[in-house]
Amino acid sequence: MLINFVKGMAIGAAFILPGISAGTVILLLGFYKQLIEDISAVRLRPYLPHLCGGAVSVLIGVKIIGYLLENCKDLLLAFLLGLLLASLRVILFQDGKWVRLRPITVLIGIASFLLVWFSFTSPAPGWTPLPSVSLYHFFAGGAAAGAAMILPGISGSSALVILNIYDDVILAVNNWEWLKLAVFSTGALLGIFVLARLLAALYRRYQDAVSLALAGLVLGSIRSLLPSAFSFSAVLAFLAGFGIVFALSFPRTRRPDQKTIIG
Repeated sequence: MLINFVKGMAIGAAFILPGISAGTVILLLGFYKQLIEDISAVRLRPYLPHLCGGAVSVLIGVKIIGYLLENCKDLLLAFLLGLLLASLRVILFQDGKWVRLRPITVLIGIASFLLVWFSFTSPAPGWTPLPSVSLYHFFAGGAAAGAAMILPGISGSSALVILNIYDDVILAVNNWEWLKLAVFSTGALLGIFVLARLLAALYRRYQDAVSLALAGLVLGSIRSLLPSAFSFSAVLAFLAGFGIVFALSFPRTRRPDQKTIIG
């Protein structure tokens, strides 16, 4: 039980850091296939120690990130920017090879980039997919994060960065804003039990297109993570974040026998 609790803490830590995929951590811990099968069968009791460990890790991590948001925002943004940019390698390098670039898939990637860059991260007056920081936004963020978090190579918290509500969710947890957290959790459950299977099916059938679309979303979202100034300490924070994800990505690429998506 203690081992499973510690595994849950590792998964929770991965979940709150953009660019680090909780699904990849689960894959490396060796129970990804069993977890997907058990989620499909709504058989969750064996994972209670994992959930407890993950909850503890998330709460501790959110407190730390919340403090840094208020006191060292530029350093935190630079660190998260490094995490997110390094995740592009994980997204675009699958099973020991880079995704194939075709005109249609490149156009999909460009469209995804433009959508996030001009719409979500800095909505124009009168044109925004959702009201800014609304409950709808929290529900959509929960669904997107839930769907992404169990897929290897895709970071659940990156979905929150893409939707420009990462800091809002962190502050909601820190301030115990129960209504927002309940709406977010409802969306996350929908994402885990419904949307994740749909996304996995799309990924299996259209891996190159989905990978480039995800890469475009990630690139577009960096607009919300740009520090106000790139000081020497901010550059070091960026390199630290980049190095962590870059180093963690190597175990996956060296084991081509592991499937990235298991239905």
